Amino acid sequence: MSTPASRDSTMRAADTDRIRVAQLLTEAASQGRLQMPEYENRLAKAYAAQTYDELDRLSADLPGAMSSSRDCGGVRPAPSTLLLAIMSGFERRGRWNVPKRLTALALFGGGVIDLRYADFTCHDVEIKSYSVFGGQTILLPPEVNVDVRGHGVMGAFDHVDETGSPGAPHITIRGFSLWGSVGIKRKKRAAT
Repeated sequence: MSTPASRDSTMRAADTDRIRVAQLLTEAASQGRLQMPEYENRLAKAYAAQTYDELDRLSADLPGAMSSSRDCGGVRPAPSTLLLAIMSGFERRGRWNVPKRLTALALFGGGVIDLRYADFTCHDVEIKSYSVFGGQTILLPPEVNVDVRGHGVMGAFDHVDETGSPGAPHITIRGFSLWGSVGIKRKKRAAT
């Protein structure tokens, strides 16, 4: 990993660098510094960026850009998470850190996992989703790439268009539903 003094702006950026800039853009949008169309445009460009120079141009006008993009530390993935809804419910909405591995179980209950405003702490995310006599909804932002490998038995397990933006996080969704449902939908962020 390079240090700020030795880093060349034409050097190729890593996934962690793109994630760091994506988090900075998300923070700016949540503070009203970026309108939603500009935020989504910059976010798609950040995930597709190949060099530090491209990332710097996307965030140069935002507070914290210099310290964030020049930080030589890596992004630490959020710890693996288990969401349970046993005769109850769970919700993950708004700004939260998406872990590398997330397991969700709805047994006679329901849950919502909304990834549209979340911060991805790693490029590859695995979600294991199980619904038994229950239901779950997973909301995906338009730019992520997704691979759905779930099945419904006397229930439903949705499949969606897999292709998002080049370089955007990749989400693998596995699991099953038994007399229940796992609804997976791509949904745009609300305009601010």
